[in-house]
Amino acid sequence: MSNPETQTADTNWTGVSYGIVLGFVAAYFQFKVPPVLPVMIDLYGYEKVVGGGLMSIFAAAGMLVSVRVGRGIRRDGAVRYLAAAFALMLSGTALGLAFPESGGVMLASRAIEGLGAAVLAVCMPAFSNMSAGPKHLPIVIAAQATWIPVGQLVANLVAQPAVAQTLWQPVWWFGAAATLAVAFWTWRIVARDTVPGVAHRPAPAGTADANATGGETAISSAETRALWLAAMLFFLWQAQFMGYFTWFNVYLVEVFAYEADRAVAVNQIPVVVLLIFALIGGVILKTGLGVIRLLTIALGLQTLGWVLIPFAENLAIGLASLVIWGIAAGLTPTSLWALPSTLLGGHRAGTDAFAVVLTGRYLGILAGPMIASGVFFITGEWDTAPYVFAGIALMTILGTWLFGAQMARLRAETAPSRGR
Repeated sequence: MSNPETQTADTNWTGVSYGIVLGFVAAYFQFKVPPVLPVMIDLYGYEKVVGGGLMSIFAAAGMLVSVRVGRGIRRDGAVRYLAAAFALMLSGTALGLAFPESGGVMLASRAIEGLGAAVLAVCMPAFSNMSAGPKHLPIVIAAQATWIPVGQLVANLVAQPAVAQTLWQPVWWFGAAATLAVAFWTWRIVARDTVPGVAHRPAPAGTADANATGGETAISSAETRALWLAAMLFFLWQAQFMGYFTWFNVYLVEVFAYEADRAVAVNQIPVVVLLIFALIGGVILKTGLGVIRLLTIALGLQTLGWVLIPFAENLAIGLASLVIWGIAAGLTPTSLWALPSTLLGGHRAGTDAFAVVLTGRYLGILAGPMIASGVFFITGEWDTAPYVFAGIALMTILGTWLFGAQMARLRAETAPSRGR
């Protein structure tokens, strides 16, 4: 799924745009639950474990298939997987709309959606990377990091007028429409063959076209171990991210007695800041600061943002926590998405590499909401959870330093062979 030739060619902006839009749709499906969760809890009496499960089971489905899907796409091409993904996402949406009063059925519908969205999430960074020339790769990586905040932002914008009317269904309808639109775009791309890897499977290693598909540059076992360490970092960070955004609206409603639509509006503040700083992160990486340094700075800010949350009753501190958390949550994913390309080179970071990293991400999506709800269940209050996640942020900083050391060791080992 990766293409060395793109490292010397002009950027294929159709491929970059298509990959990132796939990510937008996947992120919308993932984050359509939090803004409407207070309404759904009120209408259907979901327990908090079920509420957290609506996010976590989505992730569990993706975690189970990401690596297999990544390898399959690299072997067979993406079109059949994308077709199945769109069908699953539409089926899950229809099931949820039909039987929302049943927590079990709604959980099943989210699992079905998660299987489909996992395919889009694997394709997003691979298509974007292989379509980017070397001059634009840092900016393309930063654009990839915007898929989550854009998905959140759109979900919030669609949800805000709906929840004001005690409705959640329009959010599901919009997701179905977005799926149909990107499915139509995929059909056009396949018909015109404008994005490498979508319509055709990559050439096998040893063939004349192997250089166009990366078949000759297998990932070594040492590089695979480093990728799994990157996956662990993604897990630790994503758990914080999901714990924050899954329960933030509920926290505002239950602790500060906000109306549901007002909670959605406040939720926009860190999301907008996040989106801006995801793009700024790409500019920073292009200056040569280095991904490990940027990731360390971002995680330090995120730790501070967690520590401030219990004092958010003070308006200045509350606003500061939202902004600081948004800055950190923008810079961090830009850094994390850059790890495979930094480790392997942009031309070798294909679906199989990103599938490993996405497995860690999905594990974080699975764990984060449940950690937050578990802390609430044990303590009976929300204010303990930020300190738990601050500790996880510190663990992520230590893991980042370990990854940096491992990457430096790999580069030192390969330097002599490159010299020859």
